[in-house]
Amino acid sequence: MSSNDNTKAISTDDRLKQAYEILSQRNNNRALSLKDVGTAIRAAGYSPSNGELKKLIDTKLGTTYAHQLFDLKTIEDLCTGLKKRSGREVHDSLRCFDYERNGFISAQELKYFLSTRGEKLSEEEIDELLRDMDLDQQGMLSIEQALALFFVGDYTE
Repeated sequence: MSSNDNTKAISTDDRLKQAYEILSQRNNNRALSLKDVGTAIRAAGYSPSNGELKKLIDTKLGTTYAHQLFDLKTIEDLCTGLKKRSGREVHDSLRCFDYERNGFISAQELKYFLSTRGEKLSEEEIDELLRDMDLDQQGMLSIEQALALFFVGDYTE
């Protein structure tokens, strides 16, 4: 849990709903594309690679199509049986880049993290994620802000 007593932990189901709503709003309140499905599922605390996600969809729903859209119920069904990753695991992974132990990492280090760990993101995907980040003058961002890329709500469980 967060050290702030006023912060209530958000369940995985709520995280998925919040991520779905945010991504759907960015998509003019439409259902989500395959790319956004992966983002929503990972924001909820699950950790499938893109390949695993594609295989899961093919297994549960049949062949996927490039322009196929997914509603919240379908995404919830896809999450059944998926392995969850803890916020603490991701936090600890990011802490290895916090050389000064001050709760901040450089955008370059986050870029390295995202391009070398798990399902590697492309340079374009990483740049898109970093575009909305609040970097200080030295190009640093808080680990909590970086964690917001992976989790919606309170990430500490």
